[in-house]
Amino acid sequence: MVSVRHLLTRARYRTQQYAKGIRPHLSPEEAAKARAMLTPPELALFLAMQRRDQRHSLDLFHALVAEHAPQTSLVAALLHDVGKGELHDWQRIVFVLIEAVRPGLGRALEAEGGAGWRDALWRLRHHARIGAERLAGLGTQARVIELVAGHTSVPPADDPEAARFVEWDSRT
Repeated sequence: MVSVRHLLTRARYRTQQYAKGIRPHLSPEEAAKARAMLTPPELALFLAMQRRDQRHSLDLFHALVAEHAPQTSLVAALLHDVGKGELHDWQRIVFVLIEAVRPGLGRALEAEGGAGWRDALWRLRHHARIGAERLAGLGTQARVIELVAGHTSVPPADDPEAARFVEWDSRT
């Protein structure tokens, strides 16, 4: 059973995350950092993400830079949400609310290639795998792909870099 305190903490985090994404801004300096870190095909995937996902990716990037994370984590930070695709705000909100009420309930509603909202819910649940597959098709470093693929999982006890990545992604 999930505690009320946990639900309130998650609600506050999600509200702050949503508010930051209302008018996401990327500075020219941040765009230059992304260009310097990514290969041209990776940069194209980054630039194709919605602005709010780019903003979140850069926030994660900055947090990991401050933690002196390895380069693989920094590249993965910029690319970890490339599997989401185009989403409406209400689709993101529905996904979060459904999962908050009853984790896994959304599985009954989502469908790969289904009606727009059903496919959006499916992509939100599976975006880590989708993104990892896209990156593998580009020839991205195996470790970056591994971090992207696992970023929505439970932090692994035997991999400090991946555990830190998952932890910081959930905070930003």
